[in-house]
Amino acid sequence: MKNSEKYKINLFISIIIVIAFITTMFINYKTYSKLITEDIKNISKLTGTNIYSEINNELIKPVFVSLTMANDSFLKQWLYKEQTASNKEAHLKSLKDYLKGMEVKYDYNSVFLVSDKTNNYYHYNGIHKVINENDAHDKWYYNFINSNNTYVLDVDNDEADNNILTVFVNCRIEDEKNQLMGTTGVGLKMNQLQTILKNFEKNYVLEAFLIDDQGVVQVHTDYRLIEKLNIYDDYNIGQFKDAIIANTSAIETFRFKKDGIDGYLITRYIDELGWYLVIKKDTSALRKAFTSQLATNLIAFIIVVSSVVLSTNKLIDHHRLQMTKMAITDQMTQLPNRRGFNQALNKWLKNHQSNKIGFSVLIYDIDNFKSINDKHGHVFGDSVVVSIGNYVKDFIADRGMIARWGGDEFSGILYGNIEEAKECISTLIGQINNESKFSEFNITISIGLTHVRDLDTVDTIISRADQGLYIAKSRGKNQFNII
Repeated sequence: MKNSEKYKINLFISIIIVIAFITTMFINYKTYSKLITEDIKNISKLTGTNIYSEINNELIKPVFVSLTMANDSFLKQWLYKEQTASNKEAHLKSLKDYLKGMEVKYDYNSVFLVSDKTNNYYHYNGIHKVINENDAHDKWYYNFINSNNTYVLDVDNDEADNNILTVFVNCRIEDEKNQLMGTTGVGLKMNQLQTILKNFEKNYVLEAFLIDDQGVVQVHTDYRLIEKLNIYDDYNIGQFKDAIIANTSAIETFRFKKDGIDGYLITRYIDELGWYLVIKKDTSALRKAFTSQLATNLIAFIIVVSSVVLSTNKLIDHHRLQMTKMAITDQMTQLPNRRGFNQALNKWLKNHQSNKIGFSVLIYDIDNFKSINDKHGHVFGDSVVVSIGNYVKDFIADRGMIARWGGDEFSGILYGNIEEAKECISTLIGQINNESKFSEFNITISIGLTHVRDLDTVDTIISRADQGLYIAKSRGKNQFNII
């Protein structure tokens, strides 16, 4: 594909994206400019959607990782053999390696397994503790297994990691009879989620909470509020409690006004987490937040356009290379085809004319190939063509190149002078005669060879090599002739 064509494709794609972006931005600007003065509610919804997306993306991955672990045959087999393994030290090491591998791969601060049989709590450093129902810190385990939930999110201090406040994803491990075998999962540091919320609070002048179905705060930028504050105790939020709990399918907005504060609550239920996202928005800073969002969208647009153009260029170049390769490659032998050979020969002829670098051209075919086909069938005949072609290619190696000319006929280029070429093909014919996989079926080749001359063209040099092949055939085959 020519560069001009590639330029046209890139230009066309860029124009479409620019038009789509400008159109979208124009509509959004007109719409939201009006809403900023008349009805700020929908702008707040946009902010809520962004936060929802970020939080959802951050927490869904550890959920999927934990579910994958819970269904991993390795963990199930490990639990089956937990008490019966002959080499308990090696058995424990295999689990530690598995948990450590998950910790390193996904960069979670906690990866754990609890056995239902032994109540052992395994960490990637080994056995951390034995779960005890009388231990207040272990109530999470018994609450979870008694809930019969497939998985839950739980905010707790990680005893295995300096009591860092962590969001744990706890998943049931069950055998083929759906009997509980244990619990596994990962832990995500609370500050990772807090960073997301802090960024949005800074950019959009709002306050964000993740709460459970009772209204208790599970994630917030202020550690002091986590699992301590029930947001429904705030009248501005509490008056909408029933409506918030009832809405589990879409983003919802509520307006509050009290003591000179006019704002909106944006809520959305995150089904995969079982938590509600609640955003408290002071509308006085909304215009600034909207301007910031437009700038973010513009940067994203530039990145997207650049990425699309770069990706398109890569795809076009890759496609062009693939098509070029296919055009000069014989599909049966994977050797260069006639076109590929002619391209290489043209290059060497030009090189010879410029630098007087010598080379030889050979044409060979398989002796009595029609008889081989008639006797053993065309499938076998095709395999002979492939085998001979690749055998000669491997023999020639870096001394030249071999191509399939057509049918059972091949062509090639040998670098160097005619004496070197003569010695090479003489040895080649001898080796084929001594190769059992060929001699068993009386497979031999005849070769025509010629050396480049100053006024040679593709046609003249191939014509001489072809004539040499004809003479070799007429003299009894299984030999070569030089012209």
